[in-house]
Amino acid sequence: MPKIIFLKNPNPDASSDTYALSAKSSCYDSCFLPILSHGFVDQSGLRAYIADLAAVADQTPIDALIITSQRAVEAVASALLESSGSWSPRYILSLPLYTVGPATAALVQSHGFSKIYGGAEAGNGSVLASQIVSAQPRRCVFFTGETRRDVIPVTLCENGIECIERVVYASTSIEGVEDQFMNVLSSTEDAVWTVFFSPAGAESIARYIARNRRTTKVAAIGPTTEGFLLQNGVTPDAVSRKPDPQSLLQGILEASR
Repeated sequence: MPKIIFLKNPNPDASSDTYALSAKSSCYDSCFLPILSHGFVDQSGLRAYIADLAAVADQTPIDALIITSQRAVEAVASALLESSGSWSPRYILSLPLYTVGPATAALVQSHGFSKIYGGAEAGNGSVLASQIVSAQPRRCVFFTGETRRDVIPVTLCENGIECIERVVYASTSIEGVEDQFMNVLSSTEDAVWTVFFSPAGAESIARYIARNRRTTKVAAIGPTTEGFLLQNGVTPDAVSRKPDPQSLLQGILEASR
């Protein structure tokens, strides 16, 4: 059976992960190979910061929030849950929230946000930034990781929109991931696809594939990751039209014909 290696963490319940289920529906075996570990940054400071945003809402209102990764959603949601009744998360949950991709949009909705923009209609930061500029908010808070692209804050600044960045999580590369990747390849006799979801932490595997191109076909979740692969000497065989399981699988199936 052909196999797909997803270079990401699975959902907490891997058996219900939508990427794994999508692969199985087309008779692909699959596995997840995490390449990054994540940790929250200064949760007590984040709780205080969110409480302050609510406390001064009348004097210095925030027009929108921006969260583009599931890790940032988890950090903010954790801070909201840990308010201990000292302040209400209602103000934060009522704000318009801009996000990238359907999975992150679904996650913020599950945590109580209702005014969600972007999502499936914004496959990357450039598209989302254009949507925010069109809405013309005055002040936004961007909850983000230590490592991120500048396209959103730069685009907003160029268009006169104040973008306040708050780092809420950090990512570190997992040691020995290239060896783990090689072990997965060596244990599979059928055709293998490797899916890259982000440049972060993926450099060693991209370089390995560039040196051993015939070992696997390669798919990228979107244009940003495609550009990263090209810079590292790997031309992807498929690029997902949208950052979701169905579009990704469709690209893989089309390239496999």
